[in-house]
Amino acid sequence: MRAVLALLLLVSVQGCSSGANRGDRPKNLVFICVDTLRSDFLGAYGADPSNSPNLDAFAAESIVFDNAHSHASWTLPSFASVLTSLYSSTHGCWDFNSRLSADFETLVEVFQAAGFETHGVASHVYFNEEYGLQQGFDSFDDELAKKRTEGGWVQITSPKVTEKAESWLQAKSFDSNPFLLWVHYFDPHVPYLPHGAANLEEAQATPAIAAYKSEIRFTDEYVGRLLQTLKDEGHAEDTVVVFLSDHGEAFGEHPGIKKHSYSLYGEEIRIPLMMRVPGLAPRRVPGFVRNVDLRPTLLELFGLKPKNKYTTGVDLRGAMEGADHTSPALVSEIRLKQGHHTNALLDGRWKLIENVSRGGYELYDLEVDPGEQRDLVGERPEVVERLGKELRERIAVAEMLSRKFEGGGEPNLTPEEVEHLKEIGYGGD
Repeated sequence: MRAVLALLLLVSVQGCSSGANRGDRPKNLVFICVDTLRSDFLGAYGADPSNSPNLDAFAAESIVFDNAHSHASWTLPSFASVLTSLYSSTHGCWDFNSRLSADFETLVEVFQAAGFETHGVASHVYFNEEYGLQQGFDSFDDELAKKRTEGGWVQITSPKVTEKAESWLQAKSFDSNPFLLWVHYFDPHVPYLPHGAANLEEAQATPAIAAYKSEIRFTDEYVGRLLQTLKDEGHAEDTVVVFLSDHGEAFGEHPGIKKHSYSLYGEEIRIPLMMRVPGLAPRRVPGFVRNVDLRPTLLELFGLKPKNKYTTGVDLRGAMEGADHTSPALVSEIRLKQGHHTNALLDGRWKLIENVSRGGYELYDLEVDPGEQRDLVGERPEVVERLGKELRERIAVAEMLSRKFEGGGEPNLTPEEVEHLKEIGYGGD
């Protein structure tokens, strides 16, 4: 237990507390997020043919994390963890009746306090003000994050998201304050809308996958336009650009699971993560990293110090500069759907999945079985016992830490809004 406490409690992020006198540190930060995006569907991660020429070009200029994982397999808890560097057992974002408490200090709030102008654009309902993810933004364009029951709701949003982000960038002057811009795309999400299948045979044989790929190609086009605008406006040379997804997607790789938010298998929690950092050479980072590592890494890059020093993340700058890196184990958690309360621990080559709802474990050796098809729970009981103990201890510490924060309450959802969330995958059993 002592080792777990050492990993999880009071990791202090060092640096100055303001944006002044930051020397040769990067000036600006841009997040580009694409919802429900599997890394293995991008050319930069091995997809052939590629669905993502613009992101592939961005990868060639960036530090690419080959083995990045998310804390959760759906949007709200995943981004709550990115912003706080804490797990759901601490921040409490378990289901669509959850809200991130204002008692947590988000990554954006740290930048805002340091004098950065902070702006967000999103088209996902979880970036609606009610869910708490807008904390720290001076302004947030959530016109496209409407609930389906509201007037003006639209289903295809990537063109408008890019247009809104471009307009904001084009209004920036070079002598203005440093900025943080958050841009979130939603289109590769259920229900998939085909924008032209890769080929007719593919569309007929696997219509869901074909439509998903076409959504990725469609969104990639608009991400490419945004990246070009960043260059055209003269911001590329002094801006850190982070590209990531909140989670992946399932297409039946495991029996009965054809969407995200149902499990913690790799197809749902392995994510693309790339960072273009001024002054750092492009490279591939093969080692395992976690979405909770982003916050401490970025705070160190910019020399910022948070008020709240609780974190489960670690600084990745050494890995970004070519040093060997070993991340602590990742805890993943979901409790969204009835019968799907599941926890997982990724520790080196081993992955343990605990089915809390039904009881029992699954164990996979990711070195020889990255697709998690051969359950070794009966063959390696000593590994199950060791990892099970560590998983319980880590969650217990995260739960203890939650007592230091006030609860976030619940968003005000009508029955119609709840039904819409179920329609796009956030309900059922």
